[in-house]
Amino acid sequence: MNRMGSQMGREIVEEEWPDFKGRIFKNRPKNLIQMLENTVSRYSQRIGFICDHQKFTFGEFDQIVNRIAAGLQKYNIKKGNRVSLLLGIGLEFPLCFFALMKLGAIAVPLNTRFKGEELSYEINDSESKILIVDQEYWPSIEAVRDDLKTIEKIFFNGPDLPQGVLPFVELRESQEGTFQRIILDETDDTTIMYTSGTTGKPKGAILYHRSLIATAMHISDFIAYEPEDRVICVVPLFHITGLAQIMLSHIFSGIPCVYVRTFKVKDFLEIMSSEKITKSISVINILWLMINHPEFRHYDFSSYQVAMCGGSPATEEMIKGILNKLPLLKLSIGYGLTESDGIASSTPYEDVLRKIEAAGKLLPLVNAKIVDEEGKELPPNHVGEILLKGPTITKGYWRNPEATKTAIVNGWLHTGDIGKLDDEGYLYILDRKKEMINRGGEKIFSLEVENVISRYPKVLEVAAVGVPDKYFGEALKVVIVLRPGQTADEEEIKTFCSQHLADFKVPKYIEFSDSLPRNPAGKVVKGDLKYIKK
Repeated sequence: MNRMGSQMGREIVEEEWPDFKGRIFKNRPKNLIQMLENTVSRYSQRIGFICDHQKFTFGEFDQIVNRIAAGLQKYNIKKGNRVSLLLGIGLEFPLCFFALMKLGAIAVPLNTRFKGEELSYEINDSESKILIVDQEYWPSIEAVRDDLKTIEKIFFNGPDLPQGVLPFVELRESQEGTFQRIILDETDDTTIMYTSGTTGKPKGAILYHRSLIATAMHISDFIAYEPEDRVICVVPLFHITGLAQIMLSHIFSGIPCVYVRTFKVKDFLEIMSSEKITKSISVINILWLMINHPEFRHYDFSSYQVAMCGGSPATEEMIKGILNKLPLLKLSIGYGLTESDGIASSTPYEDVLRKIEAAGKLLPLVNAKIVDEEGKELPPNHVGEILLKGPTITKGYWRNPEATKTAIVNGWLHTGDIGKLDDEGYLYILDRKKEMINRGGEKIFSLEVENVISRYPKVLEVAAVGVPDKYFGEALKVVIVLRPGQTADEEEIKTFCSQHLADFKVPKYIEFSDSLPRNPAGKVVKGDLKYIKK
């Protein structure tokens, strides 16, 4: 398998467990609490957490975590109990998450953009006993409060305490003292992270200590955190990128993270500059918006060294544009999904232009193969479904054995993504199975069309989707966001496409918009684009 080795020289060994046999970092924490305690013992006085006017050292953070754990234990939270977290990007999330880990409980991060029925489904499906909620999201909970079948207590983070709930400050300032420490195993569950539910009701992917530690170490190893580094978090913590790739990796590495509650481009520029951020992990769209802001050149980004990007397609126009504006930046494009604890591949910095269409090489612990519709492995440069295997793969879906059986076969995760591996081991993502457009038997990969249209000088962003067509089954539609001050019409876009694409790949429908709909992680919500304006 043509994968990367450890960038920091960490020893990798073959180990066998009852549930899996494979590669793993040899010297690793055996659970997330040991990971935190290792960092606290080394860097107790180092600032680790920054949000607005709050700053905690790693030692202070651990003390508050202990108080919250003691407070939750008072309310009978035990090993295996589920606790739902409806919390924004802030310090309350990591505090609560690690308090739950110390009790052996399971965190259920909830999407802060969901409304009442969506939230109640995940809370009830996980059978959560306690809900911890930020004040700004309370209206969505209040609307379905009577439908929360298993919730025994609600803790409210904010000054305007509603009737019948408890203040979060009671946990944060708990005087319960010590709590009963739990013996944790690498295979113990830590998190139920619900997928987007694009094919029906959301499914709860089960993440566990070994998988999350492997991801934290993967990130720390690839990005090569140094003591002087400062990272930023603008990705929601209910998303695998925010939770595992940013939050857990900075704690593992003992470096400070600036948590930014709301992403606004100008504020992001100011924070990146004033906080002297050195490295970031996000969707590439954030960097694209950053460099295209009219005030970009007024800020100092001399400290900014490395950006890892994934979760959303990176077009050639984006990559070249970012490197043109930030010529000293080391940029890496990666690929992963919730069920693989996020990142599975990433591009070595020196190859980001040479392999501009790739989503990187496999990380040290990851196996991948490409298979056809019958499940037969395909040779290099052949297109099929991407399968992943390794210690970061989910155990399966919470109380959904049928979905688990379909998704994970002999330890291989069927990603539902269409791609290929080249002769050098670089992975290419061509489409989602459900987003590949089938025009009368001709397969159209949306990313290929997006890459071409994004090269048109007037285009800032583009998304391609399939829409119903009575003659061909599906037709191609693109939605385009133009650069500020530019105008364009359908015919010039079609003319440009016809110069670079086969005729059946030229979009039938072209729509112009001020923006593309995105989920909290920054991914374009293509389902919102699948209609034809009359």
